[in-house]
Amino acid sequence: MVKDFLHADKKVYDSVHGFIPFDEFEKELLDSIPFQRLHYIHQLGIAYQVYPGATHTRFEHSLGVMMLASLMFDMICKSVRPDVFHFVPRKGSSDFLYWRRVLRMASLCHDLGHLPFSHVAEKELLGPLGHEQMTLKVIDSAYLKPVWDKLLQSPSYLPDVTQRNLIEDIKKISIGEAKWKAITGQTFSPWEKIVSELITGDFFGADRIDYLLRDAKSTGVAYGLFDYHQLIETLRILPSVDRGSDELQLGIDENGLEACEALLLARHFMHRRIYQYSSVKAYNFHLRRYMQANYSRKMLENVDEYLSISDTDVISSLNKAAKDAKLPGHEDAKCLIYRQHRFRAIALPDSLTEKDLRDFKIKMKMREGDIEWEFFASETPPDRLCFPVSRRHVIIQKAKDASDLLLKVPSKKTNWVYVSPKWDLELVNFLESWISH
Repeated sequence: MVKDFLHADKKVYDSVHGFIPFDEFEKELLDSIPFQRLHYIHQLGIAYQVYPGATHTRFEHSLGVMMLASLMFDMICKSVRPDVFHFVPRKGSSDFLYWRRVLRMASLCHDLGHLPFSHVAEKELLGPLGHEQMTLKVIDSAYLKPVWDKLLQSPSYLPDVTQRNLIEDIKKISIGEAKWKAITGQTFSPWEKIVSELITGDFFGADRIDYLLRDAKSTGVAYGLFDYHQLIETLRILPSVDRGSDELQLGIDENGLEACEALLLARHFMHRRIYQYSSVKAYNFHLRRYMQANYSRKMLENVDEYLSISDTDVISSLNKAAKDAKLPGHEDAKCLIYRQHRFRAIALPDSLTEKDLRDFKIKMKMREGDIEWEFFASETPPDRLCFPVSRRHVIIQKAKDASDLLLKVPSKKTNWVYVSPKWDLELVNFLESWISH
């Protein structure tokens, strides 16, 4: 029984984490059609047009998330404060083995619902529920039924935890509480919140840690590298500071503060240099418009059809559309394939509004499609620095009170405008005059 859960006799070599072990049940999932499709979904969309090394995929990223989430789970179950001892399953117990299994499977499943080129057209084609709604459909599909049947029939599915719904737990942990509640209306138990945050958490999630490390290594942009080993080593389950001591959260020992600061700085600089870099934004803009012209939400609702589309299919259609003016998305396909006449992406000053851009468009008598923009809704950002920090003498503080540096790292989203090269100079002059006034 313990061998089934903890002894992995298979392994794969990863460029970031070295050897990643997996067992026979995880191999069934790795070999499935939905997971193998992730070989053909680029992690950074079309950013390889700007950073040639950015050709890594969701396949390797998902393996990395499983590796990191497992290390984090082992740590929070090993280093337990006396006041949370009752909450954490003992290492080697049925509950420990069950949730470790759920966590590893959920880590592998968390990106199964991604569109081609990952997030590029997710908002437009999948709506506010994003790829997570498709992840749930894929987990429930016939493609993965043999995986779950084998797991449920194995001796390692422990008799004293069969009151749990294994497949539902995998689905919940893979997408996180916010998306699960939005899709099903149901909430998580306190323990489910902790386990799901090991993957999807906004600060400590293995998903975020792996993509920062992997994106930095693949692009050569070293800003994303930080001491994640120290971060994991100091991870703890702690009483909440502002929600009452009865509620528990993921937090850190104070020796991990510098690692948290490095993570936040890495995230900030990676957004500046890659995710929100103007050239990357411009290429993503053309690809997003092309995908909107060629795919609809309705045609993506069928799991079979959804899984049949990957980056290679989109690239093939882009090549055809670039050569044929009659095909939808022809102009955007030309910009991507021939790398000519692409739009310019410009970050906008905070004071500029959509009305100002509409007035500029009317004044210049610009055609529809010559200029587009994206504005983010003004909403109160989540308090990502509210996680607890365990100081000496068993004092618990909020992270924002324990580190001045964490508060100084910018977190707001930037608004963008995309303009045809024909109107590039006019828009730049308009923005310069706006800023000077």
